[in-house]
Amino acid sequence: MKHFYNGLWAAITLVMLLNSAVYAQTTISGKVADAATGETLAGVNIVVKGKVIGTITNTNGQFSLAVNDAPPFTLVFSFVGYQSQEVSISDNSATGLDIKLSEQTVLGQEIVVSASRVEESIMRSPVTVEKVDLLAIQQTPAPEFYEALASVKGVQFTSSSLNFPQVNTRGFATIANVRFVQLVDGIDTQAPLLNFPTGNIVGIGELDAESMELVPGAASALYGPNAFNGILIMRSKSPFEYQGLSAQFKGGITTSDAQGKAYPMYNFGLRYAKSFNNKFAFKVNFSILDAEDWHSNDYKTDVVNPESKIDLSGQPNFNGVNTYGDEVVIPVPIGGTFGSLDLRRTGWKEEDIIDNYDARSIKGDAALHYRITDKVEALYNYRFGGGSSVYQGSQKYALRDFTQQFHKVELKSDNFFVRGYITATDAGDSYNMAALGANLNERISPTATEWAPTYAQTYVLAMQGYLPGVPAGNSAAAHQAARTRADAGRNALTEQERKALIESVRNDYFQRNPAGAKFIDNSRLYHGEFNYNFAHQIKFAEIQVGGNVRQYSLFSDGTIFNEDPDDGTDFNRITINEFGVYTQISKTFLESLKLTGSLRYDKNENFDGRVTPRISAVYTFNQNHNIRASFQTGFRNPDTQAQFIYFPAGTNILLGSAKANAERYGVHNGGSWTRASYETFRRTGNTADLVQANIASVQPEKLSAFEVGYKGVVNKNFLFDVNAYYNSYEDFIGSLDVASKNPTTHQGREVPAGTIFSPYVNSPATVASFGVGFGVTYNLPKGYQFNANYNYATLEEDKDQDPSFRSGFNTPEHKFNIGIANRKVVKNIGFSVNYRWQDEFLWESDFGSWNVPSFGVVDAQVSYRVPSIKTIVKLGGSNIAGGDYRTNLGGPFVGQQYYISLTFDEFFR
Repeated sequence: MKHFYNGLWAAITLVMLLNSAVYAQTTISGKVADAATGETLAGVNIVVKGKVIGTITNTNGQFSLAVNDAPPFTLVFSFVGYQSQEVSISDNSATGLDIKLSEQTVLGQEIVVSASRVEESIMRSPVTVEKVDLLAIQQTPAPEFYEALASVKGVQFTSSSLNFPQVNTRGFATIANVRFVQLVDGIDTQAPLLNFPTGNIVGIGELDAESMELVPGAASALYGPNAFNGILIMRSKSPFEYQGLSAQFKGGITTSDAQGKAYPMYNFGLRYAKSFNNKFAFKVNFSILDAEDWHSNDYKTDVVNPESKIDLSGQPNFNGVNTYGDEVVIPVPIGGTFGSLDLRRTGWKEEDIIDNYDARSIKGDAALHYRITDKVEALYNYRFGGGSSVYQGSQKYALRDFTQQFHKVELKSDNFFVRGYITATDAGDSYNMAALGANLNERISPTATEWAPTYAQTYVLAMQGYLPGVPAGNSAAAHQAARTRADAGRNALTEQERKALIESVRNDYFQRNPAGAKFIDNSRLYHGEFNYNFAHQIKFAEIQVGGNVRQYSLFSDGTIFNEDPDDGTDFNRITINEFGVYTQISKTFLESLKLTGSLRYDKNENFDGRVTPRISAVYTFNQNHNIRASFQTGFRNPDTQAQFIYFPAGTNILLGSAKANAERYGVHNGGSWTRASYETFRRTGNTADLVQANIASVQPEKLSAFEVGYKGVVNKNFLFDVNAYYNSYEDFIGSLDVASKNPTTHQGREVPAGTIFSPYVNSPATVASFGVGFGVTYNLPKGYQFNANYNYATLEEDKDQDPSFRSGFNTPEHKFNIGIANRKVVKNIGFSVNYRWQDEFLWESDFGSWNVPSFGVVDAQVSYRVPSIKTIVKLGGSNIAGGDYRTNLGGPFVGQQYYISLTFDEFFR
């Protein structure tokens, strides 16, 4: 990576020299006012079209700008809630300009960059794009602006914690969504160790959020491997265009049936930005959220049989949804007429072992911007985020005081950018709740030497009538008596002893001696990329090229990953290098038909190179009506855990299938038996029952996607958007349970033959999905705006191809959103109300499978503008109709949030 960064700085220096020039100076000044009221507008953005230079109006609506260029050129005036206006400048001294801006009433005027990596009208985007602009962010009724995505067409919103929701599009939703990419100002916010986005817990504060753009579906042709199911691009505010002091305070409560009472919630944000002579600018941001997290306290449902309406918690092999330490099945051979018992240890309730239910997020960043010329801007950005939350994968984790830090340098113009950034993570005091429960049980009474023998002996005595008070032959009573006696040491603990023991196990490390629940993540991600658009050099078509290099530098000190390939005592960093290059050509014919072709090549050091093409066409008729069609391809490299994890997960060991990780355990290429056949062999003792498992190293997933759509505006007030897609997936990555044929070792400890491993494998099954989305926006009289969208999604799979394959589509067949808003019902008062509903659907994951019940959510807010103190007061709530809901098995019961916020802006935007 050292050579790359040397090359990066050399490229930046070269581009600076090529773009440096001396121009004649043009002076422009004037004022900007509201076209209807005549009131001057403070904070209006004024930029020279095609350049980075610009300014804003002062508190009196006045501006002054010196441009190092000779006329003619064009100024662009833009302001939140108003229609942008372009003004041509033809004189060297254009003073006294009187600009009138009208409130925005025309639909379909948004500009997007995500679909093609260049600015273009959202109406003529070659693929489906959804945008949440600054106005929508300000009017979001939910307490956190990121939750506005839950109402966007095509989005599946999954909540494992109040402050850690996950966004997914077009099926296969998970809480650790490794098939989706999220960028914040060009920075990939994934956690390097596990490859999934961290939501907005380390993203952008509301005061600095300018927009969110979402491309659902495959985006690998321009954004690389992990943009398999979609990409979200979040942009912050430029310190040149959004200056001054802003502050926000939100206070309220969270409440739910599961919580049992109301808890306080607050969110504080601060932003300051300043520009000097339109050359240098800086900004600083800070925000903190603190609330009581949603509780996960389903203690009656069995993970193995979650649809049962009966309380199964008293069964001898109960595996509770939110109890931990009961995951492993313990076969206890007794013999005689009693046979063998399949038992589980008594689980610990989540509320009894979690240290707290704090949902805390702390975010801060600082940026320095310098305009080298009128066309070139350089910047440095430092971003920090962290806090406490709950994350759920195959098991649940309490994330405590974890942090992510980002350093970015960038050089950009209207036709190129060069950027490099570093991501660094620290797990803090985070721990695994299943490991906590299991190791608590082992420290109190080891299963093999104490707990299981005690249980078995007591059960036999009770069944034979030798245990006072237990009728002979009463199996249920015998099991209860046996569990009570086996758990005697646990039940005898005082409250103080119990808390001390929990704290001890919580602070000891996983896969250590003594075994604990804490884990380490001290990983890094190094990334550099560039993009160049030849618009200034080539006129017959729009051509751009780009590329990136990336290195994952992973370190868990042996607590999650296998950084110990020699089985010694030194844990070394795991590095994974990859790169990609792409090009795109667009050509418009007769001002109506735009054809675009993209081609990308990616190479990861552990896998063969991949080519991902995309072709698209957009046809415009009657100016405001656009038909689009595209064929796209995508692929996803196995994530870092699918390559290098070694993680005992109770009944099995999760094993990454990269050769460097898995080879010495010998389970690939004929070195294991299928789990089902091995369990049969254990019962029968007949070696003829064993079936060899022939599994190969894991390979990338592949996707082919077809999409058609229409977007149009009728009478300037009615926008209609419809799209349909068909996706075909191959080589889906999942896990398969096998039993090892031969003994091995891990970190110096014996791993006996017959150990159940779960290596990552590709399924031979081909899976297809189909979906349709409709969206409408209608500007009603007197400033009211109505919007609605509907999504249909379905899965096609052939179980005969691979009976063990679990697709995890995890998407409702039907879902819709309806909303109405008005920024100015009467002077200074506005409101928005939104209702979203989703159908029942099957949730499949390593944690378990469950039919998630349908639910509907109402969010609403009322705002009041106070011009005298430049403040907006907002009163709002989420899920105000009441009732808890869950988005996945094992997840929390999501309740209600009610809040009041005060937002101060120096320029009152």
